[in-house]
Amino acid sequence: METLCRHLSYHPQAARGIPVSLPDLEILGNDAKHRDIAMEPRRIIWRVYHTISLLHTGRLFRHIHWRGDMDIAPLFGVIITTPSPPPPTLVFWRTPPVGSYKINTDGCVKEGVASGGGIIRDSSGQCIRAFFSFYGDCTILEAELRAILDGIILAQRLGLSVLWVESDSTLAIHCIIKGGGPWHVQATLRHIRHLLALDRNTITHIFREGNQVADLLASEGWDRRYYYEYSSQDLPRRHRSLVQIDRFGLPTVRGL
Repeated sequence: METLCRHLSYHPQAARGIPVSLPDLEILGNDAKHRDIAMEPRRIIWRVYHTISLLHTGRLFRHIHWRGDMDIAPLFGVIITTPSPPPPTLVFWRTPPVGSYKINTDGCVKEGVASGGGIIRDSSGQCIRAFFSFYGDCTILEAELRAILDGIILAQRLGLSVLWVESDSTLAIHCIIKGGGPWHVQATLRHIRHLLALDRNTITHIFREGNQVADLLASEGWDRRYYYEYSSQDLPRRHRSLVQIDRFGLPTVRGL
């Protein structure tokens, strides 16, 4: 405590950086008013020290809250450690079982407008059909769901059954499987559930690094601003390269 007081005396800028909570000041103010206990600097410092210690012990006051005041944190018994980033992981795209088809989709929102895209592949990883679409003004969740719906409709139009739908949106998948979600996506969710028999078909999450073909198609939909489908023969070279990477089982790295 003495060290803390001396530090604040020698470094007044540090005192200005200490967050004094309103409850602390109210307690000290009541003591001064009703108990005739002066609001001395030492009591204010002790009270703040006590509050910060409690917050830190309860893990409510984390290292990010000390940004700009790292030098005084140790005086409160707070040891600042920078959390280590998670180690890089390899992400693989997996082919669907023989006799089924996999749809990878993605949504995109930039500058307030949205698009989506997706690709349908068979059990050997070959492209059956790919698409991109422009959705205009909508949220990212709505774009993700509309891309999923477009992929399912396209697959059924091609007469494909036993589908594996994969998206990098955990929220979209949760809304489809568990329900919920904002009111403006409920019609899309009902349409997806009507077309997708969850007892026969599968819907799963994949990290964005493993969903690069769909991500590229969604960006293309934003650039072109219309709906378009690619066959396996007219798929652009960059798209074909990413499809081949997935077919050969080559991983992409997440976390670098």
